Amino acid sequence: MAKADKNSIVIHNIKNPGFRQIHVDGAQGGITPSGYINLNFYSQRGVIPLGTEFNIDQENKIAEPIKNIEGSKNGIVREFEIGIYMDINACESLKNFLESKIDELKRLTAEQE
Repeated sequence: MAKADKNSIVIHNIKNPGFRQIHVDGAQGGITPSGYINLNFYSQRGVIPLGTEFNIDQENKIAEPIKNIEGSKNGIVREFEIGIYMDINACESLKNFLESKIDELKRLTAEQE
């Protein structure tokens, strides 16, 4: 076996079979009793009614909606998809990563203007 360079390390990235990507509109969280930072990611959308009553036209086809059925909600839904817990070191690393990507994106979009 070849001797490894002591000034570098290779890290292999492997996706867990449960890996997935989600859209995020925002996050909510706090500090846990164990001293971790909890971050819960959500997406926002209008509510999906439980059902809708429709008029039937003269050709027996579904026409315009009359009303949503009783019990349907109004407003906006925040659907929480995933929550994460991090120690302070992971939070600092995530903060630095996000700041560098924000700066990079700002530079790229400024160059395109």
